[in-house]
Amino acid sequence: MEKINSQYNKPSLLKRIIPVIMVIAVVVVLLMFMKGMKQEAAKVPEEPKGFLVETSQVKVTDLTLEISSQGTLQAKRQITLTNEVSGKVLSLSPTFVVGGRFQVGDVLVTIDPADYQVAVARAEANLASAQAQLNLEQAKSDQAKKDWQSFGKKGQPSDLLLNIPQLEGARASVNAAKADLMKARRDLQKTEIKAPFNGTVISKSADLGQFIGMSGGVGMIAGTDVAEVRLPLTNQDLEKLNLLERDLDHKPLQVQFSDDNGQKIIDGLIRRMESTKDSKTLLNYAVAEIIQPFEHDLLFNTFLQANITGTTFNDVFAIPTAWMLPDNQLAVYQQDGTLTIKTVDVVHKTNDYFYVNAGISDQDAIIKTPIQAPVEGMLLRLAENRQKTNEVYP
Repeated sequence: MEKINSQYNKPSLLKRIIPVIMVIAVVVVLLMFMKGMKQEAAKVPEEPKGFLVETSQVKVTDLTLEISSQGTLQAKRQITLTNEVSGKVLSLSPTFVVGGRFQVGDVLVTIDPADYQVAVARAEANLASAQAQLNLEQAKSDQAKKDWQSFGKKGQPSDLLLNIPQLEGARASVNAAKADLMKARRDLQKTEIKAPFNGTVISKSADLGQFIGMSGGVGMIAGTDVAEVRLPLTNQDLEKLNLLERDLDHKPLQVQFSDDNGQKIIDGLIRRMESTKDSKTLLNYAVAEIIQPFEHDLLFNTFLQANITGTTFNDVFAIPTAWMLPDNQLAVYQQDGTLTIKTVDVVHKTNDYFYVNAGISDQDAIIKTPIQAPVEGMLLRLAENRQKTNEVYP
């Protein structure tokens, strides 16, 4: 009896399945409801194909190369003024002071000429004595010849009879006396030390009353007609200026100088190239000349900035460095929307520009948008503000 009662207490299979079915039905209904409430996602239009770029056109211009350099103003002629005779300084020119200006031929220093005037007088006396002796020997020779003829002797008399040796000796003495007189007069002239050119006094080492020996030196002077500036130039500068092939003797190169404040502008000319490079820097040196620097209020050792005008290139394109590709190439946009690569001839380049004279035209639309790996025929598309017209640069 107990066994039968336990079987009647168990729920039937149908009763156990019905709840599960109801749960499934509710889930299905909810899913269908949610699907009906879901909105369809908006369709995104297909993005146009091609790399987005901006372009510019370039126009021709003229390029004149200019090189900057610098140097100090130096005298073209600078010498130590020396005395050729010794003696006491008798007088000095008022211009013979440091910074004094003088003209060619001015007497700067006078050495006491008394001893040299005596030497001239003695030389003149010696010459007169030698000339008198010559006249005496000549008279003896003439008389000997007359005596030979008056005695009716035939033939040529001997040189000894005609007093020829004594006559030649007297002539030699006269020539020597003339040479001594010439030297004495020259020594007397040298007591006046004259300026060999227009210039200024750099330093002086003799003063009034001082005794100076021969070749002792009385001061240092410099010419003021022409001054020079040594301008250091690199090999690239020489190439830009074409200096190595230029005939500077007949076609000097124009230079404009400004002082260390950048205000005063003075014209100069490069007249020559030095034959050796600097042993430490390996720089080349061009030498420019400035005429009458003191008239421009320029002093020696003034530091000057130089602007050198070089070669002029006509009808070139100035291409910004950022637009250039390796190996002097440019990416150009074609009308069919593709990229083409053109090789150009570069005549000059700086940090900012490449100057091109062949390989492109002013009608080419140069791509200025950086492309990491441009390929010939690459598909492109212009930015919206570039669709109708290209920017013209510069």
